[in-house]
Amino acid sequence: MTTRYRQSGQSLISMMVGLVISLLTIAAMLVLYKNIIESSGNASRSALRDGQVSSALLAAQSELQEAGFGIPMQDGLDTRLSVSSDGKQVSWRFKHELGQADQCAGLRLVDSDEEGSPARGLYRLPPKACSSVVGLSWSSNELQPVASEAAFFEPTRKDGTTYDGAEREIGALTLQGGYAFHAVADTCMPYQQQDTVEQAGQRITLRQSVDDVLFSVCLPNLAFTPAT
Repeated sequence: MTTRYRQSGQSLISMMVGLVISLLTIAAMLVLYKNIIESSGNASRSALRDGQVSSALLAAQSELQEAGFGIPMQDGLDTRLSVSSDGKQVSWRFKHELGQADQCAGLRLVDSDEEGSPARGLYRLPPKACSSVVGLSWSSNELQPVASEAAFFEPTRKDGTTYDGAEREIGALTLQGGYAFHAVADTCMPYQQQDTVEQAGQRITLRQSVDDVLFSVCLPNLAFTPAT
């Protein structure tokens, strides 16, 4: 009786199927790797930018602390501190040394992309001689960027273009429309002085809403006696 032996081993079809599966697996891994690299790059740029903006805003808060320094409390509060009607500019008066002329400085917020206007961001208004903040203004070429979008890295889409408008990644501190300066009376005197003196200071906040505050700074040099 003759026994038939069936030939076994790999066929051309099985090798082609295996090759297709391998190619699909490699392609999926390459796509995953590309996405990971893109996400990592954007995250690094966002972290760098947010760190730079955080440092800039901290510097702006430090500058605000000079508001009212060396100026007698008898001078009206409106001559020592001013917030524009739209909340985009805050200016203050101070004196560094006794006998020195009074100076005024400020911060301006630009949150629009109008043609001819500076890039969106926060700008420093350099000190200039003054006797009051009332009616004081700075020209556009005097603005010094503190936290300007033009100075920082922006996350990009897959095609390399940057986000804009409502799509802009506002992670921690991008200054998009709606933010404004606000000044309110606050008994935020240092070292618990508010418990012993009948004076109030001023608090400046940069916020979009009550729950969306970028920073809040107490200005004890702007003390005044509240009306009773």
